[in-house]
Formats: sequence, C-alpha cells, structure tokens
Amino acid sequence: MAEKGALSDIRVLDLSRVLSGPYAAMWLGDLGADIIKIEMPGKGDDARMTPIHVNGASTFFAAMNRNKRSITLNLKAPEGRAILLEMAKQADVVLSNFRPGVMEKLGLGYDAFRAVNKRIIFATVSGFGQNSKYASRPAYDIIGQGMGGIMALTGVEGGEPNRVGTSIADISAGMNTVIGILAALHARELTGEGQCVDIALLDSVLALMPSENLRYFVSGHLVPRVGNRYIGNAPYGSFKAKDNYFNLACGSDKLFRKFATDVLKRPELADDERYCIMARRSDHYPEIKKIVEDWAAELTVDEIVEKCLAAGVPAGPIWDMDEISQNTYFTEEREMLIHIDQPGIGELTVTNNPIKLSDTKSKVRMPAPLLGQHNAEVYGELLGYDEAKLQELRDKAVI
Repeated sequence: MAEKGALSDIRVLDLSRVLSGPYAAMWLGDLGADIIKIEMPGKGDDARMTPIHVNGASTFFAAMNRNKRSITLNLKAPEGRAILLEMAKQADVVLSNFRPGVMEKLGLGYDAFRAVNKRIIFATVSGFGQNSKYASRPAYDIIGQGMGGIMALTGVEGGEPNRVGTSIADISAGMNTVIGILAALHARELTGEGQCVDIALLDSVLALMPSENLRYFVSGHLVPRVGNRYIGNAPYGSFKAKDNYFNLACGSDKLFRKFATDVLKRPELADDERYCIMARRSDHYPEIKKIVEDWAAELTVDEIVEKCLAAGVPAGPIWDMDEISQNTYFTEEREMLIHIDQPGIGELTVTNNPIKLSDTKSKVRMPAPLLGQHNAEVYGELLGYDEAKLQELRDKAVI
C-alpha cells in the first residue's frame, strides 16, 4: 500500500478563511496535498475566534484546518506580497475566498501569479462569482441558501421558508472548489498551463437542485414546500411510528405493491385506482400518509424498518448525532467519526473525509496548526530563510 496520499506532489497556498475555502483545503490536505495556510500576523483566520472554545482555542477552527501548516504573512506589506509571489513559484495552487477584487487591489490577482508561474491554479470561492452583477455583495451561507432557491423549497407545507440545517452553501462550494482544482490540475497535464477556478456559493446551491429546477421549467409551476415528502411520489417521506419518526421510500409502483402486499398485508391497495400509479398516489398523499401512520402507530421504528427491509422496501430511521456517534458504521466500519489530539484542546472528535481510496487513502496526518507554528519550517524549506531573516521580518511586522 502506498505511504503517500493521492495528492502528495501538490502544494497549496491557502489564503482562505472561515469555512468554504478552508473546508476545500482540508479535503485536499486529507488526500495528501501540502497545505500551507497563510494567515495575518497576530490575528490569523477569523475562525480562530469562532465558538465553541475549549481552553481558549476554537474547536470550529480545529475541525476545519487539520493537515495544514500555518505561516503568518502580512499581505498589506509590499515585502509580504513579494514573499507570497516568490513562494508561488514552488506551488501548484493558490486558494482564496476574499470578496472579488480584493486580491487584485493587493496586486495578487491571477495575472500576478501567472507571471511568476504559468502552471499555477488560481482558485477563488466567493458568494456570487468573480464576474456578475452581484459580485461586490457580501455573502454568508444563509444569503446563498436564500438566493439560490433551496430555502424556498425547504420547510413544512404552508409554512415559512427554512434554511437547511447545515451550512450547505459554504460546504457545497468547498466541495465544488476541490472538484474544480482537481480538474484544473488534470488539464494542466494536457496543456502545461494553469488556469482560474471560479466557484460561487450561489451557483453551488442552485446546482444542488437539478430535478426541482427541471420540474419548474417543464411544468411552469413553482415547486412548493412540502416538508419531508417528495412531490410526485408516495409514500416517500417521513412518517410517525409508535416511538419516533422514520423514512419510507416507495420510489416505484413495484415497490409500493411490495409495501402494500408484503408489509401492510393489504394487497388491494396496490390495485386501487387511486393508488396503483405513482402520480395518482401523490395526488392522494394525505390518504396515503394516514394509511401508513395508522399502521405504524402500533409499531416501533426498529420493527417497521425490519419489516420493510425484509420485504425489499427501502426504509430507515431518522438518527440524531447521539445515535450516530454510538453506531459502529460511523466509528469503525466507515471511520467517518475519528479522534484527533488537538494541541491546547485535547482529544477532539471530528468528521472524517468521505472519499475512500483503496491505496492512497485519505488520512489525518496532523491536527490544526497554531498561528504561525510552521514559519521557520516553511520559510526555511521554500525560501531558505534562517532565523536572522525571520527575526528581521518579525521586526518589520511582515510575518
């Protein structure tokens, strides 16, 4: 088995902060890339101040910045900008998530990096892309969710729009950034040159809803909020059992027949003209929901899931993190919840990388760094700076 990660020959200069960019860089680091996190001297990534804190250290920052080396560099200082461009000669990727125009005003746009390294991949994550009528607007996750359409779809029938329960705009933009960088790295092997990767939170949210978008354009009607059920399909959603809620997914007429015949023991439902075809079942959703929940009222979720799976009908419980954290699927079999020893915090349980490669496995090689922890190491390795040079830069507030 290979010792190195799949991206062990890739070096990333990570100028990003908070979530979308750091999340992308973390995934690249998990896959073996050398991530050099560049932070403002004395302050660092804003996420270092994000709750929850343990012993004064941000657990949020720790969870998003493993597998990175931290250096400090003042990009507002001309010498700091010159140092960054010098390091870019030995890098493959520059990643940032500043608002469009900020890097250019610093003299650190794509053209500046390309001038010193034509193979550089210049990746940017922003709310609305580098060139759009909204480009100058500030953006946070909830702004992306609202403008991208997903909040309009999320919520109970007749209720107010809801945000998805996680920062899905930031996270999906981070994932798309990884995909874009990997594609650009491959294209570089074909052309010999780098390029820009321009990822927007708004685009990333819209791209999460291909079937819902299609439904609107085909029908001309807005897709309404319907809670956990799926429009055009039934029974397909969440239902109440004796002890909790469960999900049931009869995604075809064949599956509904199995459910009616083998689980409910009511084969006549599958032949009823109101329910025999998927579209008709959807039109009669309240009736279908009542049939399912009347049956489920006397059964626990575990009993229901067992009966459904035995009949080949997809069903599952709705777990919270307390249940997930005690399930060996996540802790052992798929290793999606792992423990790291984070300096200043102690043992911290974090979410692992879901990309599972057979040989060049993703791996947590190091915890999140302290601010400027790797100044001597990185500046010495890339630029040959000794302690005297580092002290000179400290005295001038460059690092």
